Amino acid sequence: MTRIIKIALFSFLLISVQLLGASHAHAQITHVSINQQLFGLGDYPKLRVNIVSGHENLDKMQFIVRQTSGDERLMVKPINNFMLLLTGVDDVVDPSAQLIVKEYRVNQWQLVKTFPLFSDEQIAKGFSAKTQPKPKAKQKQVKQKTEIKSDVAASTNSTQNAKPASAALLAAQTSNSSTVVDLTQANCVLDYDGNQTLWRIGTQYSQEWEMGTYGAMLAIFEANPRAFNKGEISGLRADVTLLCPSVPLKEKYSDNQTAKRIYEKL
Repeated sequence: MTRIIKIALFSFLLISVQLLGASHAHAQITHVSINQQLFGLGDYPKLRVNIVSGHENLDKMQFIVRQTSGDERLMVKPINNFMLLLTGVDDVVDPSAQLIVKEYRVNQWQLVKTFPLFSDEQIAKGFSAKTQPKPKAKQKQVKQKTEIKSDVAASTNSTQNAKPASAALLAAQTSNSSTVVDLTQANCVLDYDGNQTLWRIGTQYSQEWEMGTYGAMLAIFEANPRAFNKGEISGLRADVTLLCPSVPLKEKYSDNQTAKRIYEKL
């Protein structure tokens, strides 16, 4: 009788261990969805997500923004048992950016779900309704003409020493835009304090210039080659003055689909 009891207890313990192992092998996150997106294209990521999870430790979950410039793991702050606040520091400038949700199980990170961050409507507008810019952007008129001439001369030298991204853009230019002087508007600079992204500036001025965001960004980039580190369109410097692109240069990039294709090759 004692032997039978021991065998029964051993079998019970063995089954319990197997069930426990199986429970850890299965997903602990049973539901995740975006509750509210608190940022637009060109801003740093901030959003609330709904979550139903068996994880008591937040370190067992990862929320990652993936865009062409790289991945950023977001900071997680619990709002309540079923909602988290996610924030990051890198501006999201890629219209096809995604939120990646992962959980740690069976000694490795497993993909749970992927969410696109921007709808077609948001991409077309450039920003979400929350981050719509003012209808008209301000252009500063420059009184010191000698300073503008100096900037243009520096731009000429920079164009001659353009890095790969600038070279790709120049290769796509038409023969009509041959000199730097033709690329800028006299005595005019853009309203830029070093804190905005190129996407935000382009979206802001695209409304005033009556063109798409991609075209506005390319016009700014081509008119200000020395304002970008290593000639890369993603390397806008914070310590520069941005000259206003000329009317012919803006007309050159008036077709936003063509401008988008050029931008994506840079």
